[in-house]
Order: sequence, then C-alpha cells, then structure tokens
Amino acid sequence: MRSRTATRLPLDRPARSLTGRGRALGVALALGALLASGATMTLAAPAVAATGDVKCPSTDCARIAPAAGSPVAIAPDNAGAVYLAYSGGDLLKLDLATGALTTVTTGLGNLRGVAVADGNAYITAFDGTLQQVTLATGSRRTLASGLPSLFGVARFGTTTYVTDGNGEIVSVPDGGTARVVATGLGFSYGLAFDKAGLAYTADMGQGRILQTNVATGTTRVLASEAYEPTSISVGGDGLVYFQVGDEVKRVNAATGVQSHVTNIVGVNAFSFSLAASGDAYTASDGLWRINGLTSR
Repeated sequence: MRSRTATRLPLDRPARSLTGRGRALGVALALGALLASGATMTLAAPAVAATGDVKCPSTDCARIAPAAGSPVAIAPDNAGAVYLAYSGGDLLKLDLATGALTTVTTGLGNLRGVAVADGNAYITAFDGTLQQVTLATGSRRTLASGLPSLFGVARFGTTTYVTDGNGEIVSVPDGGTARVVATGLGFSYGLAFDKAGLAYTADMGQGRILQTNVATGTTRVLASEAYEPTSISVGGDGLVYFQVGDEVKRVNAATGVQSHVTNIVGVNAFSFSLAASGDAYTASDGLWRINGLTSR
C-alpha cells in the first residue's frame, strides 16, 4: 500500500488560497481552525504515481476547467453540467459539452456544500444557513438558518439533509422545519444517500465511515481508518466510495467488504464527487475529471 499524502482542506479560487503548510500539528488543529473561523488551508504536495494509480494529467484524468480554481464543493447534475460552490459565495455552472463556465448567482455566504436535484441547488454555509437556488434563474430562498455550521448536503425524496459541526445529520423537509435525526457522527465534510435512503458520512476526526438510518437515527460503522477520510459518495453500483489521503477505497455496505480502488496522484485533491456515469470530479487549481473511477 502506498504512503499517503496529507489532507488538503478545500480552498476558494486561486487568488484567495493560502500557502501550503505541514501537518505537524495534526488534523485536530486543522479542523479546529476550520470550525472556529471557516478558514481553509493547503497541506502537502501531490504524491508520485505508481503502477495502477490514476495520474493527473493523463488519459484517465484531465483538467477540464482550469479557470474553475478550487471550489469547496462539486455537484454533477448527470445532465451535462457540473455545479461548483465557492467559499466566497459564488455558485458556478460548467457546461461539460462546451467547457463554458458561467455564474448562476453570487453572494450566498461562506459556502461549504452543494447538491443538485430537480432543477435546484441546495447550498450549505458556514454560518448555519441552508439555501435553495433555482438554477434556471439564480433566485434563492432560505430553507433553514440559525443552525450550527453546515457542511455536507444531500437530497433524498422531498427532504434536504445536511451535516453540521456538532456531528449531527439535520433533516429539512420541503415546507417543514429543521430537525436533528442523528447525532454522534463526528466531523463529516460530505453526505451521501443510497437508493434505500440510508445515509453515509465520513468522520474525519475518528476515521470512520458511517451508515445512518435517518428514520431511526441508528448508526453503524462500515470501516475504520488510521487516517482521516475526506470524501463520501455512493456509486451507481451501490458501493460506498471514500478518499483517504490520495487513496480511493470502496466498501460494500451489505457485506462490509472493503477494497482499494486507486490512488489519485499529480493533483492535491481533497475529495471527489461521483457522477452517475462512474466518472469523478475533483478540484485542484481547476476542475478535473477522472474517467470511469467506479469501474477500476
């Protein structure tokens, strides 16, 4: 198994990024700084490729939007576009066919997460606000506010779910009020659902990949890592994908069997977002597409 590079906490566009820092103080201090102020930092350099790795750039991994900078969250819509959220409050759209990068709206706050469903983007912010943006017009409305700092976001059915800085999953049903549905999950920057409505989070602090039944609040550990997982996605194959350093792993939630997928090298990627096609998108001084990640 390869040695792992340090985690890169997500950055805004290049003009707003900070210089690289070492991990001497550990992930606890990095997360503490993140939770205290919403600031971000870059840690470590990309690793060197070995056999079986995804090397960026290559035929397996291409930078498709250099001007995209480094968004804090990425959401493919599975209909020819990818939406990018920035800590400065911008929401951008990348047309995958033309490469055109356009602004959907601005002034959304210190953003942390984005999910796209049914013509809308659902946006989380560090100040505890959840917003819905109509993608066709850029108009927005607030779904919830006054919550702890929000990070991951996902839609299931007619409900928006978010993770917060208190280790909780909060549900916000359409037309309803915010309600905590699970606790004790640690710090997860992402949130994903499978087709059965089970939620998945990656606890960076304790190195756990968790499955949560949001109807009952019951949580079980699918995998435990010695290093912090920074990404969580459910593939079209039903398997749960996550990133640990530069390594991508997957776990079968039904059997608990975990396997190595690949290492992403040549870029300093914090996390990735899966499209229904099995391609993955990640950010590192631009937007990159990793072709057929789930088929590796």
